[in-house]
Amino acid sequence: MFAGMICIRGFIMHDSIWFIMTCLLFVLLGFLFIRLGLQIWKRQRMDFIISYHCDKVSEENKQAYCTLSGIGLLIMGAGFLLSGIGIVFIRSFLVFLPMTAGLVIGGAMLITAGMKYNH
Repeated sequence: MFAGMICIRGFIMHDSIWFIMTCLLFVLLGFLFIRLGLQIWKRQRMDFIISYHCDKVSEENKQAYCTLSGIGLLIMGAGFLLSGIGIVFIRSFLVFLPMTAGLVIGGAMLITAGMKYNH
């Protein structure tokens, strides 16, 4: 009777609704990360980064730090966006591979930027 449905606190939802909600969440997160990444990379908006992570970045390293951090956020956003779009077409855990890869690669770039330029 409840095949293909999810019950949380007495509220029953079809699987398709969960897929749509997850898709929308991932697509919106993807666009947000891409937007932030472009702002940090192209316009060097360091005010979008927590001051603790960029307070020791010198003026000559500001452009390199913003480039590395912005591209890292772009990669994260692309991973979320691809996973969100993939959820519509592929109903498998494989759709989480782009998100996972984007988070790992983008996170590594953010950590590298912090370790390299914020010292």
